[in-house]
Amino acid sequence: MVRRARTLLVLLLLLVCPRPAWAQRVLVVRPDPRDATLFEAFGRLSAELELQSFEVIVLGSAARSPGAEELEREAQESEAFAAVALRRDGSGTAAEVCIVDRVTGKTTTRKLLIDPSSDGPMLLAVRAVDLLRASLLELGSGQAPARDVLGVEAQPPAPEVLRFSREPPRFHVRAGGLVLFTPPVGGGVGAQIGAHTRLDERFRLGLLLGGPLFGAEFRAASGAARVRQELALLRASWNLGQTGAGLHWEWGPLLGVGAYHLQATGHVEPPLLGRSEEFFSFAADAGLSVQYFFHPSVGLGLELTCLTLLPRPVIAVDEERTAALIAQALGTLSLGVSF
Repeated sequence: MVRRARTLLVLLLLLVCPRPAWAQRVLVVRPDPRDATLFEAFGRLSAELELQSFEVIVLGSAARSPGAEELEREAQESEAFAAVALRRDGSGTAAEVCIVDRVTGKTTTRKLLIDPSSDGPMLLAVRAVDLLRASLLELGSGQAPARDVLGVEAQPPAPEVLRFSREPPRFHVRAGGLVLFTPPVGGGVGAQIGAHTRLDERFRLGLLLGGPLFGAEFRAASGAARVRQELALLRASWNLGQTGAGLHWEWGPLLGVGAYHLQATGHVEPPLLGRSEEFFSFAADAGLSVQYFFHPSVGLGLELTCLTLLPRPVIAVDEERTAALIAQALGTLSLGVSF
């Protein structure tokens, strides 16, 4: 019941969210709602296609799932470049994924074992997307279908379809600037480098190295303490935007854990003597990442997070002390390359 309610919520969001009139269409056959696994997989598949900027056309449930020829006819009538149907085989333990690809003129049917765990619908939807992408790999950019292939679209594939068909790059490296703002000492500015790898369609795991950061300072009546900072964070992020190798936006939440280093150097008036002390702390941050790929392999990225430290450092000049550095605002702007 919970899984069915979750799937119905996804479908409701798909219905109320506006779609651009020029979006490329994919026809998806809605399975019998009584089959909770296939129905949830259908919802996840539709949501994934929507995230790829495709317009999903839903073909209502019938007494039987349509065959390949009927599916192709429905796709032509709906002006969809592809159609996808999920149905159980005779044994009931496997699902048949039927892909009608009108870009290359291929019809692909694949039998997949249904995972009995709660991840079964998600895995089935991911495999269906992978099969559609693999079917589209046959055509290169701007290449028209062969004239002797029947049942294909007459024009070359649209840019959105080509972007979807390409396997997204697995690695990404970037460099840029970093700003770390802490209320008691102000902002520190410096350079940062980072990298991440794509573990699957949505999940990224990477590393951020920032510093040295200069500019932060604690001022007191008898002098000041200049602050130098460095940090290293292991980060995980989830992409809620588009995926692919073409021009697109990627955005989503990110979480990081790592280490933070602070060095405070005192500049005081006589008879006081300035000292230099350093401090290491565990660091964790959470926030939002946004990246725009203005070239198939080059993107401009922005990250905004809140950083917290444990233990929390305190900076002192004579008898004056800062409050504990509880939370800091962290922002990065970078240029990156994927490969």
